[in-house]
Amino acid sequence: MKLFNTSIALILTGLLSLSSVAAAEKAFPSPLPDKLRVCADPNNLPYSNKAQEGFENKIAEQLGEYFGLDVEYVWFPQRMGFIRNTLKNWSDIEGRFACDLVIGVPAQFDIAATTKPYYRSAYSLLLKKDGALANVNNQQDFLALPDAVKKAIKVAAFSPSPAVSWLRENGFKDSTEYFRIMNGDPEDYPGKMVGRVADGEFDALVIWGPIAGYFAKAYPDLAVIPLTSGNGNVFDFSISMGVRYGEKPWKETVEMAMDANAPQIAMILNDFGVPVVEASSKPPRDDDDD
Repeated sequence: MKLFNTSIALILTGLLSLSSVAAAEKAFPSPLPDKLRVCADPNNLPYSNKAQEGFENKIAEQLGEYFGLDVEYVWFPQRMGFIRNTLKNWSDIEGRFACDLVIGVPAQFDIAATTKPYYRSAYSLLLKKDGALANVNNQQDFLALPDAVKKAIKVAAFSPSPAVSWLRENGFKDSTEYFRIMNGDPEDYPGKMVGRVADGEFDALVIWGPIAGYFAKAYPDLAVIPLTSGNGNVFDFSISMGVRYGEKPWKETVEMAMDANAPQIAMILNDFGVPVVEASSKPPRDDDDD
């Protein structure tokens, strides 16, 4: 009987220890809200859309499951005024801000506080595998094309972006057509340009890696080549999550969730074709304001 009681005591002690560990894991620095309210663009694949098909939607779902909270979205086009109308939009009627988390912002973001980065990607060269660029397998091959080919092909790029000076400096000035990243039309999005390369309107496109990787999956004749920084051109950037300034405990809570769900987040990025790269550029000095 004594042995039985001792065994029960050990089992109970073990269960209590596990409960303590679980409680410690959930002892977030900031009290959780009643819902995980996410600020997002309603038409911005591969990041997010109202059908919740983007990789930022999937990451939000993962964090919501971890927190044990339903995910609620506040939709607004991710253009000028996005943060003001979402993350910083206070309602006296509700007694709270419209939403509390942006899933993806540049790590060096100045209008919201940023978490530590959770992935790094790069502007990429997207091109057709046949035709004039059939033998281009990397960045160096593209730059080494004969001048006659550089002048004959049609290249698309967005301005402003790191592609502008890089293409002009390397002989593509006269063969490149530039497009505005934000044109004021909420129904437009950069990913449409990938289809224009696949259709043969352009031979190559320089575009942010996650967009290239996601949309190129539908076209097996397209190749995606992440660009490496160098010679004063910076192509790779870290991405963080965004919260409001002055809410350090909530920021730390989000970072704990990011750490706990890092493998799942990595799988989501991979499933969506996001090119995840090592740093090839020196990051600017971080003057983070919590």
